[in-house]
Amino acid sequence: MPTGVAIGTLIGICFALEWAVAEPRGVPTRWRAFVFAIATLVSVLIAGGVLLRLRSAHSASAPGTFDGTVYGWAVGIESFAIVITAIALQRSGFTDYIMPANAFIVGAHFFGLARAMINGGRVFVWVGAVMCISAAGIIYALAHSSYRRHKASL
Repeated sequence: MPTGVAIGTLIGICFALEWAVAEPRGVPTRWRAFVFAIATLVSVLIAGGVLLRLRSAHSASAPGTFDGTVYGWAVGIESFAIVITAIALQRSGFTDYIMPANAFIVGAHFFGLARAMINGGRVFVWVGAVMCISAAGIIYALAHSSYRRHKASL
């Protein structure tokens, strides 16, 4: 695994864990410890796997292993999607969904990063998948909690 891929993956893992710690406000209180535990476990497992693989494999990056055009498009689309999503959710009154929706978008942009890394980009598919699945789980928990509160108020 090229060193650049490993560093990028570890940065992504840190951001994902940071979001799990910083933004549990929309998650019902009884779910927060569970969400944090899952995020921590997944982050530690992925980071451990990346570090083990980096240690056991040749870590030098070969020339021509990065496609900057694909990377630029992935980041540009990600930025545009985050702004549009935040505005739409804010105007619709669904502010609790902004962070997990953005987490999903960031996770999805990792699929573009995987494509930008000509060699060794598969790890970005895993990071993107885990972020998207985690974000979808948080969105589901928010919706489920909101539905239960609405049902109880009737």
